[in-house]
Amino acid sequence: MRLTTIALTATTLFASLSLHAAPMPTQEQINAAVQAGVAKQKSSVPIPVKVTSLLGCQQAQEPEFKDQVVCLVGMSAGMRDGFTVLPLRQEGDSWVGVERKHAKFAGPAPAEAQALIRAWAKQEVANNPELAKDQQMQEAQTTMQVKAINDCDVNRKTGYLECATVLSVPGRPDDIQTELKFALEKAGWRYVPR
Repeated sequence: MRLTTIALTATTLFASLSLHAAPMPTQEQINAAVQAGVAKQKSSVPIPVKVTSLLGCQQAQEPEFKDQVVCLVGMSAGMRDGFTVLPLRQEGDSWVGVERKHAKFAGPAPAEAQALIRAWAKQEVANNPELAKDQQMQEAQTTMQVKAINDCDVNRKTGYLECATVLSVPGRPDDIQTELKFALEKAGWRYVPR
């Protein structure tokens, strides 16, 4: 009885939290915000700017920007196509661009990154059984831990997040500082090997 009550309370709490989750803009709304921003600049040489893809949006991580979301988008600007992070905030029913340099998009949580790496390593070994003898592949499948994912930058050409990552492996005295890549896809995050 008590367990059932706790489960129902938790379900109700999570359901109400998801109802009150911050809304995220659509690609069309982001494109409208970009077009409004371009129109405000009144450039003498108009360059057509368009949002060509939306990989995902998330709440801005920095406390001072808690009223903003950041979106990982593909853009076309004349002959300069590429991926970037756009900060936006909601004003009424509309989304507006926020002029802010160096907006950041957070990568996956360490536990999720670790699961992605393990799944990748297991698939690689399944595809090529010789890799099972490789010590790094063995560690990637079993004992390696992702302790932290710190700063992530967007690769302008691919849209991949390149994240400063701290790894640890039991038996090794020092943490491993490295850069790992992740792709945000419709199904979620994917680890991108070097």
